[in-house]
Amino acid sequence: MGFRHGSARFVGVLGVAVLSVSLAGMVPAAADQASGGDKDAVEAVPFSHIPADIRQKMQDQVPLKAAASKISWAMEKNGHGGFAGIVLQPHSVELWWKGTLPAAVSKAVVQARGTASVEVRPARYSQTELKAAAAKLIAEMKKDPKYPISQVAGSLRGEGLVLTTKDKPKALAAQAKTVSGVPVRYVEGDVPGVAGRNDDSPRYYGGGAILNDDIKGDIKYRCTAGWGVTDGSGRSYLLTAGHCGRVGGGWHNGAWTTDGTGLWIGWASRENTEHDLLLIDADSGGRIWDGSWRGDFAKGVIGWDWAYANEWVCQSGSSSGAVCGIQNTDNFTYVGWFKPDAYGRTEWYTDLVVARRADGGPAAHLGDSGGPVFSLSGNLDVVAKGTVTGIDDGSTMYYQDFGTAWRDFGITVKLG
Repeated sequence: MGFRHGSARFVGVLGVAVLSVSLAGMVPAAADQASGGDKDAVEAVPFSHIPADIRQKMQDQVPLKAAASKISWAMEKNGHGGFAGIVLQPHSVELWWKGTLPAAVSKAVVQARGTASVEVRPARYSQTELKAAAAKLIAEMKKDPKYPISQVAGSLRGEGLVLTTKDKPKALAAQAKTVSGVPVRYVEGDVPGVAGRNDDSPRYYGGGAILNDDIKGDIKYRCTAGWGVTDGSGRSYLLTAGHCGRVGGGWHNGAWTTDGTGLWIGWASRENTEHDLLLIDADSGGRIWDGSWRGDFAKGVIGWDWAYANEWVCQSGSSSGAVCGIQNTDNFTYVGWFKPDAYGRTEWYTDLVVARRADGGPAAHLGDSGGPVFSLSGNLDVVAKGTVTGIDDGSTMYYQDFGTAWRDFGITVKLG
């Protein structure tokens, strides 16, 4: 799995801030600000914007993720059973499992060891057991966005549940030190909130600024295109965050800065509200904007993969530009409340990945919602990992992994 989102996954009530941004009284930007780089522009030194130490860490994880992927797909095809989690260590892959490995998973482990060191560790609880234990707590939290526990996460080592709260006395009053017999650990934390890019043209790339045409009046909401994707019938879409819009809403590119109207992208046609995913009918391409918020150059997409604990990733939003040095944590959310979206709706999202920027800087900004979360493939290309949903303290980012979108919509990422 990596973090395999779906039926038996992590828990968490978030109340995170979504990262769409409202734009009132928009004025045209200067031409050099709007245009950014050419769609075919290439860096002189690939990924030179990523600090050398972070780039090396990402490259070092390539064989580890290849090994983890073999195990993940074996579980996807044969069931998760006693699975607790996959954790990337500096020089090995840890598979945490309760009980005996099924034959198919055991075979995959043997095959994966031909790529990287794989250690099988005994887990106290499986993810299925952790989610079942948290079910009653989740039901209570879902009734009240102001519940004293703001997030519930399942340990990918199968140790128990981690409860986040900004008021520990109230949280302890609401829940004991165990939930349905499963040990819990309390951590301090607040309720999180939802988070030439600006002048893209068909075929639209991930990382470009997109505007919600469904919001009437002077205030507009800008988000970021995630990935160019296609479904089994060959229909073309842009994948972005669900809180940015709704089915039937229209979308334009950029900040409407060139001619006052922007280029038409398409209508939103499919949504999974709880997973914070939205598909926009669009002429999309298999590349993403990289570099600064202006979009200095673009990178080719080589495919998609599951997300893994301790994995290093980047995000490329239309506000922040490319931000790297972000590492997946090893506790991930099952469910959560988020602050209001573009329509003022307080949403309940599930199965999100929690990641943090290692240097404490902001992982994302308003307007980055829906943008691509990616890892590296060699020196030239990127691997799709997911789409940005929100942030809490700035250095913590929440995103939906691409595997969930694959399950929900039957889509695959376009290659470039």
